[in-house]
Amino acid sequence: MKETKRKKMRFQSIADFINENDKIILTAHETPDGDAIGSEIAAYFALRAIGKEVRIINADPMAEKYYFLDKDNAIELYSPDMDMPENMNDWVLIILDTNDINNIGTVKDNILSKVRDFFIFDHHEGGDSVSSANYIESEASSTCEMLYELFTEMKIAMSFEMLVAIYLGIVYDTGSFIYPKTTARTFAIAEDCVKNGVNPNFIYAKLYESNSISSLMLQSKVLSTLEFFYGKHVAVQTMLKEDILESGALYEEADSLINIPLKSEDIKVSIFFKENLEGILRCSMRSKGNIDVAFIAQLHNGGGHKTAAGFKSKYPLDEIKVKVLDMLNKYFTQPGND
Repeated sequence: MKETKRKKMRFQSIADFINENDKIILTAHETPDGDAIGSEIAAYFALRAIGKEVRIINADPMAEKYYFLDKDNAIELYSPDMDMPENMNDWVLIILDTNDINNIGTVKDNILSKVRDFFIFDHHEGGDSVSSANYIESEASSTCEMLYELFTEMKIAMSFEMLVAIYLGIVYDTGSFIYPKTTARTFAIAEDCVKNGVNPNFIYAKLYESNSISSLMLQSKVLSTLEFFYGKHVAVQTMLKEDILESGALYEEADSLINIPLKSEDIKVSIFFKENLEGILRCSMRSKGNIDVAFIAQLHNGGGHKTAAGFKSKYPLDEIKVKVLDMLNKYFTQPGND
């Protein structure tokens, strides 16, 4: 009986927040990925189903491969001249798939600062906003997995569109069900999605087989920068804005390139320094085993998981590369560039 009661109250804080507010803006982290977009779309349809007025506003555009999820063209890109509500105090903000308000880009200063209240719903470790109203489960595989369970608890019927978005988000954030936080519960939710019509092959094709020729050109350029450190156990790739311009690709199309070095058994850490067209430099990191890259991201005001994390760099490329590599020293006995 006690266990049943605990489960019933698990999502009480976010459920109360939703029930108490009728005008809700959804947002996610900068350069939104599959879990972020899937979460926004699933939440959009769920909230509309219970009579809420909902908008999705992001700081950065999504990759074209996610367009099919947004059948209502609900996702808006923030711009100073966009049509905003006259009274922002009537609205609240739900931040999905990040627990750091500094990771929502222009939405922070132009929306979060004006709405009546906000709530963070996420599954990442760290972050400097966790003292605000939030619900964070760092052991969850994805925000989409959490949303499925939230909607179930709130007895919100899940439409086909919601299940497609949830399944895609789970597949993306579990690396197709192989990352450490994948559990039996993750598979059970995925099974329910498939039982209700979601096509795994279709989702896989959208995520991994829908790249443009330009993106292949960009991949070629990025792979040509590959460097190895610490006895060839750490791989570093670099993408500059010139690479984006010369290839004709979109910045968002580079999101999966960090995973390529990890296909080698010898590579324990993959680091990807990527510059966007505005010259902003980000560092993404992936690791295997007991190597914690989240602590590196957190020390640079970023966040993520133990094996998948990132941050926005305030240092130039040469300087931040040295800093990141130095912080990995404790995991390896053979420092230096091979």
